[in-house]
Amino acid sequence: MVLAQWRQEAALRGLQDPVPIPVRWRATPSGGFGDHLDLTGGPVEGSAADLGSFADAFLRLRQRRLVVLGGAGSGKTSLAVLLVIELLQRMREGHPVPVLLSLASWQPRIEHLATWLERQLLLEYPHLSVETVRDLVHGRRVLPVLDGLDELSTAERPVALRALNSALAAGGPLVLTCRTGDYAEAVQAASVLRSAAVVRAEPLAAEAVSAYLLKCATPLRQDRWRPLTDALARDPSSPVATALSVPLLLWLCRAVYEHAGPDRFPSELTDSGEFPTAEAVERHLLRALVLSVYAGGPQPPPPPGRTASRGWSIPNGDRGPEQVSRWFGYLAQHLGQRRKPDLAWWELGTVMRPLPRMIVVGVTAGSGVGLLVWLTDCLLYVYGYLYIYPGPSQGLMSRLMDGLFVGFWNGLIYGIPAALVFALIHGRAIRGSALEPVRVRIRILGRTGQPKVRPVPEILARARTGLLAGLAIGGGAGLLTGVVNTLFYAEFAWFMAGLVNAVVIGLSFALAGGLAGGLMAWLEAPVDIEAAPGPRDLLNLNRETVLLQWLMIGPLFGLVAVVGFRFTFELMSGIVRDGSLVWSASLAGELRIGLLTAVGAGLGAVLSMTAWGQWVVLARIWLPLTRRLPWRVMTFLEDAHRKRGVLRQAGAFYQFRHTRLQDHFARPPE
Repeated sequence: MVLAQWRQEAALRGLQDPVPIPVRWRATPSGGFGDHLDLTGGPVEGSAADLGSFADAFLRLRQRRLVVLGGAGSGKTSLAVLLVIELLQRMREGHPVPVLLSLASWQPRIEHLATWLERQLLLEYPHLSVETVRDLVHGRRVLPVLDGLDELSTAERPVALRALNSALAAGGPLVLTCRTGDYAEAVQAASVLRSAAVVRAEPLAAEAVSAYLLKCATPLRQDRWRPLTDALARDPSSPVATALSVPLLLWLCRAVYEHAGPDRFPSELTDSGEFPTAEAVERHLLRALVLSVYAGGPQPPPPPGRTASRGWSIPNGDRGPEQVSRWFGYLAQHLGQRRKPDLAWWELGTVMRPLPRMIVVGVTAGSGVGLLVWLTDCLLYVYGYLYIYPGPSQGLMSRLMDGLFVGFWNGLIYGIPAALVFALIHGRAIRGSALEPVRVRIRILGRTGQPKVRPVPEILARARTGLLAGLAIGGGAGLLTGVVNTLFYAEFAWFMAGLVNAVVIGLSFALAGGLAGGLMAWLEAPVDIEAAPGPRDLLNLNRETVLLQWLMIGPLFGLVAVVGFRFTFELMSGIVRDGSLVWSASLAGELRIGLLTAVGAGLGAVLSMTAWGQWVVLARIWLPLTRRLPWRVMTFLEDAHRKRGVLRQAGAFYQFRHTRLQDHFARPPE
């Protein structure tokens, strides 16, 4: 089953079509990144084009442990895939099954390697039972091929190395891939992987590049490539030879010119006037990256025993690659404006100036509140429970049409002040930067060892914000009610009633908002993003935290609003004797106030004051609407990381696979 999986993946990536890129892997000295030679059992060397010999050297190691190092685009993951296929093809009964897994989702501080392996195997191969997976792991029937130690955060890599050495103390095989520089930093802070041989990728020689290109071309098309291969032979230090020494760029060169039109030839790369440097050649080839890795056509079905993974397909039509390039361009420009390489989901869209950002968030929150009021009041009117208007007319359709009209105006009455207030709240919360409530979570009995409560001034500030917001929304809604009724009925008494309503609703909302704001601040505690899981895990965790806060605070918010409304209503009834100034209270009216307060105000607070709400408004609504990102943003990012190789993962962040790739996409399209 694993063999079928990676044969299919190798075909999709073109790793063996028709031969692998001949990357040479050299053993590093034992005094460098490797362990003692007598512990490893001997050096491992070989070429990706001769996997049989390489696999033989690996199998001769005492513990069958190997670390694969190299730079960006050097072919580490490709070697891991090809090695898994080679080992599976020569497996015998009783041998461990090599399984390639991305290391990015491991949290070594809180999860043992065996536990993580079991979880990943169940995700990758869902037909297996928990008992079977546990037997496979504990019986050493699995050879873990762990790709991407560098995709853990910088702080987690040394912890992961120590955890790997601890888990493997009793023996067992392992293959680990990592960028050379990141591994060097990790071993300085921790230790090398014990009993493991280490290989490092060498740049491709011009001779090997020429032989590969001619072998990949059919005999009828070799003449197209000979001017380029002859130029490489004449000058192995030329800009094009330097660029094509990187396996990724060599693969792109073949992809660009293999299906190019009759007027385009690979020999144009040898033009020193148009391509005076290796960087110029690289930029030219990178323009074809999206078209190469996002090839169209139907995807094959998943191998037997595996479910189809969450995927993202390129948009239909000739402009699909252009759209994808535009999306990557926005991401690269976003990182350039923030002057950082780490792409965080909670920061998408935050390069907008504060005022437009406040408007977008405020309009979205106000629209949500208005829609909720519209639907609620329409239903109440149809069934005759909306007490502030005359009884509904006869006939279901007539009541429905009148209810839609009444609900629409009530939605505007509550939505407009809500939009204004939540826009101001968002502006105060961001202070020109991104919200980061991913650092906070609900504390239950103080179990995590973090500070139990926020500082008192911060709690009071949040309570004050909630109080002012409730006063503004309730007072504004009451006042707008009076204005609309005055215009509709042409009686000034309705405006006076609106003033009273503004006081009644404003004070009740203010009481509920102040209590809810302070309570939310008291329930939160910081969490370390550096030790957080992957981007989607962190997104799911933050969403669950926000919804849990909403579920805990919303009903309390609504109850306090109802109690405050009843108290304020009775107080105002004693002050204002004219019965025409205050509409009569009822159970349906109080339930309406409680429901709208709990759900509507909670929705506005989530969208304007939390990182998940900011993500929903900006990354899931605004940026797709303005065509700067696709609608399924997280799926697109995951696909660009796992399947296309454009992005890499570093803890809770994504990064472009190489800084030059980010620079390429950040340039305006030609």
